[in-house]
Order: sequence, then C-alpha cells, then structure tokens
Amino acid sequence: MQDRLQAMLDKAEIAEVVQTERAARDQAQWARMLDTYHADSVVDLSWFHGSGPEFVAASRRMYEAGRHSAHQMGPTLVMLNGDRALAQTPCAVTARAQLDGVEVEVTTHSRLHERVERRDGVWRIARMGIVYLRDGLAVVNPSARIELDDAKLAAYRPTYRFLSYLLAHVGQQPRLDLPGIDRPETVQPLLDSDDAWLAGAG
Repeated sequence: MQDRLQAMLDKAEIAEVVQTERAARDQAQWARMLDTYHADSVVDLSWFHGSGPEFVAASRRMYEAGRHSAHQMGPTLVMLNGDRALAQTPCAVTARAQLDGVEVEVTTHSRLHERVERRDGVWRIARMGIVYLRDGLAVVNPSARIELDDAKLAAYRPTYRFLSYLLAHVGQQPRLDLPGIDRPETVQPLLDSDDAWLAGAG
C-alpha cells in the first residue's frame, strides 16, 4: 500500500511538472518554465530542436516579438519506473498571425511525449517530443477572405500542414520528418525509444 501511495504521489507531481511547463510558457513566466527542465534536456518540436534551457530562451524571444500562442492541455497519463517516467498529454495549440493582411488562427492538435526524470529528489523534464494529429486554419473575422497557395500547402504533411505554411510565412523552415499519425513509421521509433529509456536503457 505504501508503494502504491508513493507511486500516486509521484505521478501527480510529474503531471504537474508537465502542465506547469506549458502554462508558464503561455503566461511568459520564463523562470518558472525553465525550472521544469533539466539542464541537459532535449526539446524536439516543429520549429525547434535543442536543449530545454535554449527552448525557454527561444520561446521568450518569440513572445517578445509578438508571436504568442496558447495551449489547451488534456490530462497527463504517466508511466512510472523508479526515477524515470513517461508522460503523454493531449495538446491543442492556437496561434494567430497575419497572412496577406488577413488575421488567421491556426490550431494544431498533437500529443506531447515527455521523458521526466527525478534527480536529487526533483522531477524535471529530460526530453520533450511530439506526435502530430491534425491541424486547421480559420479566418478570425468571418467577413474576411484569404487565398492560400495550394501548391505550397500540398507540399506539407497533412497532420501539420497549416502550421508548416504559417512557419514558412514567417521565415522558418518547416520540418517534414516529425512524428505524425499520417506516417506511422515516424511514430513507432519515438515510442520504442521512450520505452527503452523507461526500462533503463540510455
């Protein structure tokens, strides 16, 4: 019973770390966000690949440049093995931007895959990855109209095509190799690698 109680407490703390990281980013609480990452952590997302601390700094630069986003998080599912845990969380991120003078909102649905590790008694994120599910684009003002470049749009992955279009529009190079359910072969290596890490490999 004591072991089960401790596991429940650990899972609650891990879920709070994961949820805090996204909430802190949305609220521009950079020190709080930074505290959720180990110094040698890795973040691998559509627009960023690097360490957790570098990701916090890049997120701050983006926010201060006026590029804001908001995350809607589902419940975090935790798999625990000693001082290591895997956390999976449904996530929808919305971002607004101007395309040809028209305000649009892109919503990207995904599942966050995080490795969370306890070091010196503290749980922090060791790695953040993502699996893309689907996305969409809507004009904020229903009376406005916008025409997208169909050829450019068709070149992007269907699971995050509008996000890629928006990233390209602001001068960032969209990645085509990210895990997404349109290509199961991109998802399975992430799952296998995470499972191996949880079991103690790597």
